[in-house]
Amino acid sequence: MSKNISSVIKEILLSSTSHGIPNIIRSDKLGLRLIWIISTIISTGLCSYMIVQGFINYFSFETTSKIQVYTETSSIFPAITICNLNYFTTEYSVEFIRNLSLDIPQPSSYFDYDKYFMIRQIISTNEELMSNSYEYGDSFEKLIIYCQLLTIDCKNKEYWNYFYHEFYGNCYQINTKLENLIRVSRTGWSNALHMILNISVAYGLEDLFPSIGAAIMIHNQTTSPLSTDAFAVSPGVETSIAISRQFRSSVPKPYSNCDGDTSDPNAFDTKLFKLINSKNISYNQQLCVDLCFQDMVIKECKCYYIGFPFLSDKSIKPCKNDSEYECIYSKIENDFNDSSIVNTVCQPQCPLECESMSYKILYSYNDFLNKKNNEDLNDFYNFTGTNRRQMKKDLLSLYFYYETLNYEKITEKERIDFVDLLSNIGGIAGLFLGISFLSLVEIIEIVFQVLDSYIHRTKVIVLA
Repeated sequence: MSKNISSVIKEILLSSTSHGIPNIIRSDKLGLRLIWIISTIISTGLCSYMIVQGFINYFSFETTSKIQVYTETSSIFPAITICNLNYFTTEYSVEFIRNLSLDIPQPSSYFDYDKYFMIRQIISTNEELMSNSYEYGDSFEKLIIYCQLLTIDCKNKEYWNYFYHEFYGNCYQINTKLENLIRVSRTGWSNALHMILNISVAYGLEDLFPSIGAAIMIHNQTTSPLSTDAFAVSPGVETSIAISRQFRSSVPKPYSNCDGDTSDPNAFDTKLFKLINSKNISYNQQLCVDLCFQDMVIKECKCYYIGFPFLSDKSIKPCKNDSEYECIYSKIENDFNDSSIVNTVCQPQCPLECESMSYKILYSYNDFLNKKNNEDLNDFYNFTGTNRRQMKKDLLSLYFYYETLNYEKITEKERIDFVDLLSNIGGIAGLFLGISFLSLVEIIEIVFQVLDSYIHRTKVIVLA
C-alpha cells in the first residue's frame, strides 16, 4: 500500500504547478538535485518572510490620505451668528440694575467683575426675569444697522433667525433658514457680504463689563453655534474675513479614532448622542464632550454651569450661589483638567465623527471711520450737543466672502485592504515558488488520492 501511495503522491508532485519540488524529484544527478533543494528552501524562506510582513502591514491598519480639490460654480454661503459681547446693552438693563439691591463684597481684583456675573446669575435663576431676557440685550434693528450682499438687501428679516446664547444673550443668525439659503457665485472682497454693527451700550453700563465688540461664529446650517468657537471683532475696525472650506472623510476604527456614521441618529445608543440628535442639531464630538462636562456638573453640583452648553431638562436651574460655584471650580480643577476623565467618562458616550466639515478663516484688518465720518454720522442721526457720540467706539464693519469656490476634500483609505493582501500573497507566492491559488487544490488532490487508496485497500482486505 505504501508503495501505491508514494507513487500517487510522486505522480501528483511531478505534475505540480510549483517549480521546486517537481524538479527535485525529476533531477537524476545529485548536484542538480542539491541545487534545486537549496534554491527551494531559500525561496520558501523568503516567501514566508514576505507573506508574514504582508500580514503585519495589513494588521497595522495604516491609511493613506488623498487630497482633492473640487470646483463649484455657485456655493451655499455659510451660516453666521452675530452677538454683542455685552449681555447688557439697553436702557431697560440700566433701569433693571438700578433697582437691584446687591450685596457685593469687595473684589480681590479689579478684573473679577463680580457685579456683572452676579446679575447674570440672578436673571438666569429667575423664570420671570428670563422671560424678559430679550430686553437686556440688543434688538435686531439696533445691532444690525447695515447688511448688503451684492444686490441682496440682507437687512430684511427673512434672512435672519434669533438665537439666545447662554453667555452673550441676544444673537442673530443669517442664512440658517434652509428654505431661503443664500448662494454665491463670485469670490473676493468686492463680492462680500458687508455688515455694519452697532455694538454700543447704554449710558451707565460702560463699567459693567470691560469687553466692547461683537462675537462672530461661522458654521454650516445644521451646526449649533454652541459647538463653534467664536472670534471677537473690535469697534472702529473694518474686519475682512476670507472663508474657505475643507471636508474630511476618515476610515472608522481600527484605522483611525473615528467611530462610524454619526449622521444616523440610531447608530449609537448613548444618552448624549441621542440628546443632540433629538434637538435636530448636527452631531460633533466637541459639543458632546462639553455636554458630558455639563452632565458631570449637574450630577455633582445639582445645577448647570452657563459656561458649558445646556440642552437638558429645563427644570434644572443654573448654578448661582457661592457654594455651587465652589463645586464647579473644584470639578474643573480636579476632573476636567484630567485627560483620563475624558477618556473614561466622556469618550464612551461621545463617538468621534468620521465625516466632518470645517471653515478655514483668514482675517485682515483696516481702520474704520475717521473724524469727518464721525461728524457726518452724528449729523445724519441728528445727534446734537451732549448726545453726539464717538461713532468709532460704537460701530464696526465686517466683510465676509469666499476666498475661492473651490473646496478641499481629504479622504482617508486603507493602505492595504483585504484584496491588496490577497494580491500581495499571490504575487509573492508566484514569484518565489511559482504557485497560485489553484496549487492548493493539488494538496487536496493528494489527500483524496491517499484516502481513496486506503479505502480501496481496506475493501480488498475485507473481501479476502
